[in-house]
Amino acid sequence: MNIQSVSALFPYLTLGFLITGMFIFRSQRLLKSLIAAQLVLALAWGVINWMGLLAIGIFWGICELHWCYFSSKGWLASLRLIIIVAIALGFANHLIPGFYNLRAINNVYLSLSSAPFTMYLNFDKTAAALILAVTSSLIFNQTLPLGKGAFLRIFLLSGLCISVLIPIALYTGYVHYDFKIPDSTGLWIFNNMLFVCFAEEVIFRGIIQNYLMQISKGRKIPAFIPITVTSLLFGVLLVGHLKGGITFIAFATIAGMFYGYAYHLTNRLEAAMLVHFIVNLCHFLFFSYPMAAILNK
Repeated sequence: MNIQSVSALFPYLTLGFLITGMFIFRSQRLLKSLIAAQLVLALAWGVINWMGLLAIGIFWGICELHWCYFSSKGWLASLRLIIIVAIALGFANHLIPGFYNLRAINNVYLSLSSAPFTMYLNFDKTAAALILAVTSSLIFNQTLPLGKGAFLRIFLLSGLCISVLIPIALYTGYVHYDFKIPDSTGLWIFNNMLFVCFAEEVIFRGIIQNYLMQISKGRKIPAFIPITVTSLLFGVLLVGHLKGGITFIAFATIAGMFYGYAYHLTNRLEAAMLVHFIVNLCHFLFFSYPMAAILNK
């Protein structure tokens, strides 16, 4: 990797370190200061422009008002949360201008049996999720330790998810068995764990599922209903899933059930992230990625 490529990656590397640090440092004030510094760095590096900075700043302000200054109960609170989620999905689906996400992998065949693969490092989606996680105190409100029991649940749910999805994917021809360790594996792991899994789990499990769970408890609705609803939303509300077609939407919805139960059983965002990542890593290493080449014709 040359100096120019390292320079281009720098604001994304610092963003990744900031996300990692969020799970270690428990100071909300410190994290907010670091997020502000990260946004200034991104502006200086040309990852965002002034329009993007204004957009993410307005989003941050709305989040602060909702969680820090206004009541979290009542229909107005629900309306504010719907607006916050809608804006977060706008960032996640790259509908809000002012961001120049780095195309780290461009139309590369990871193997002979795979369709071409393009990967962006998405600053907009990840920064919005980071602001959501910090302003909502999502990480700070986690009380159960991520101990042996939690890791057992993580590996069990990961194994079950893979056992359900892979036979269906093989049967439908969506993927073929294809073990590989591409040169881009390290960069893919960094992006998938710290950007993709983190951002998607914050929005869907940390915010949407949490909210639906709170409503369900008051009405004595069983947990599988909010988990299922969140999984359906996860399957259909991300543009990347829509581009994969109805088959990929179905896979994402089923997978979302396992991510949702990981979060529900452990009350730890890291658990949902790890199940999500393990399933994605299995797909990346052992099967045609992102799909079989024949489906791209």
